[in-house]
Amino acid sequence: NARATSATLFSGAGEKRMITNSNFWLWFGGLWLAVGLLFLGIGAGVGFYRSGLAARLDGAGVRVQGLVLSKEISAPRDRSASYNVTFRFDDSSGRTIRGSAKLDADAWDLLDERRPIEVVYLAGRPQSYRVAGQSDSERVLTLVFTLVGAVLAVVGGVIVGNALRVRRVARTGAVALANVVDVRPDRLHINGIPQWEVRYRFRDANGRTHEGKGSVSPTDVQSLKAGAVRRVRYDARNPRADVWPGEPA
Repeated sequence: NARATSATLFSGAGEKRMITNSNFWLWFGGLWLAVGLLFLGIGAGVGFYRSGLAARLDGAGVRVQGLVLSKEISAPRDRSASYNVTFRFDDSSGRTIRGSAKLDADAWDLLDERRPIEVVYLAGRPQSYRVAGQSDSERVLTLVFTLVGAVLAVVGGVIVGNALRVRRVARTGAVALANVVDVRPDRLHINGIPQWEVRYRFRDANGRTHEGKGSVSPTDVQSLKAGAVRRVRYDARNPRADVWPGEPA
């Protein structure tokens, strides 16, 4: 059953600018969808940039001998150790470039301070470089952003799709009379106001009985009690997809 909506489903556009029972799930799902697409875009963008940079370094990178300035191990609490190296190298124009990188443990062990380190950089962009054994921490970040973004986008898309289906049923669905079975406080809060859950039972055009539930505001719930009769709308092709508009019988 579709989550309940109030009579504001049929209100004017001006009333829809605020979050109500009628548009809560559309706003909620839209927020998840927007954040998911943002994360997905960041992950894809960073991944595309990193893969392109790696390809350019492999194909046209300039290899030089740099000098190790310092080595250190950082081990933040509750995190694995990070093996860092600071170095410098001269580019083709004679400029001295200072850089740093996180390395795998084995590659880090092979280096000594004040000893050579092999550096690959892009001609004209010496700040874009890579050293042997450099760990790709940004790859993990890219995967995290992409996976989280994909999950949020899918969940948000499903919620938005369901909310749009609810709106369609609320506007064009078949009408049936429903008997209120129970009214109880709901866990849903809209604009800080706790909502109420109404459970009801109705028969479709073929005489089959269905049960539904929905959310109503504290104002609307004052006129509801068990046994009250209200009109509901449902999808004639799938009567289990119903909407509670709160219309009097």
